[in-house]
Amino acid sequence: MNAWESEGRHFEVLMASDVVRDGMGLELTDLGQTSGPGPALEIFYSDEDGSMTFSALRAVDVPLEILTRFVEEARAKLPPTR
Repeated sequence: MNAWESEGRHFEVLMASDVVRDGMGLELTDLGQTSGPGPALEIFYSDEDGSMTFSALRAVDVPLEILTRFVEEARAKLPPTR
């Protein structure tokens, strides 16, 4: 787990593999979100075609600082090194 803080809000970033979609992704969860637990944003790297996609999994307001850091983290960690 990787915990981040910005503007008094707390976020968690997890790396996960997905065998069904054949790839790996980073998930961002807003820990203060009142709509319940679970990831809000995802950046996914597909082993199948080498593409990287960004998805908003639900509505969430994310400070630009956190969004920028999330994208930079994905660029550094995805695709996974073998």
